[in-house]
Amino acid sequence: MTMSIRSPDELRRMFGANLRQLSRQYSSVSELCRQLGINRTQFNRYLAGESFPRPDVLDRMCRFFEVDARILLRPLEEIETPPEHPAASALSEFLGSGPSTLTENLLPAGFYYATETGLDGSPMTRHRLIHTRRLPQCTLVRSYEPENEGIPADTTRREVQGIAACAGRQIFILMSSRAAQNSRIYLVTRGAEENSERWRGIAICLSKTNAQATTMRRISLNYLGTQAKAALPAARAAKRLKQSAA
Repeated sequence: MTMSIRSPDELRRMFGANLRQLSRQYSSVSELCRQLGINRTQFNRYLAGESFPRPDVLDRMCRFFEVDARILLRPLEEIETPPEHPAASALSEFLGSGPSTLTENLLPAGFYYATETGLDGSPMTRHRLIHTRRLPQCTLVRSYEPENEGIPADTTRREVQGIAACAGRQIFILMSSRAAQNSRIYLVTRGAEENSERWRGIAICLSKTNAQATTMRRISLNYLGTQAKAALPAARAAKRLKQSAA
């Protein structure tokens, strides 16, 4: 059986068409490029069907969009995809965690330096670095508990994950360590000044025993951008500062 052989130009056009379709769910191509770690000019060449990505870049893109390398060969609509998890619509359509609702203007993806202080003016503070990442279904949050919070030093026990969502202009972030340890809810709003890089609000520290033991603190988030090298000094500063229990 003779199989038709497509030229590299045809394959590039196929990849470009599929990539344009995958990119439509993101309101900002520049932000998408930052999340992918791909130069905007090079990404535009992919979109136009003028270039192929390197194998490692293609793998990164496939993982990000949750597709496989068949996007080089077949139209996207002909590639079978697993059924969407029921939680996806709850996150994107009801809770407002998807990129079309929780926009870059409300909460940009990237790194944040978080500072919690007592409502009574106590100088005791907690510091942590938070990273947010956008997926088609939701906005993920990741952080680590400070090492001297009485938690074992291994990163598995200190890891914190959660989601960010919004109600209008108010952002709410729900995050927790494994087994719902140290659960927190941040309720924050971006500063009123244009392009403010600070969010302020309250942190609700949930108790696993009873509602009366739940505490509230002030929270401030300072945006550090999307590059890890810019966030490293803040991470070191958070580690040096003396922490206090919530």
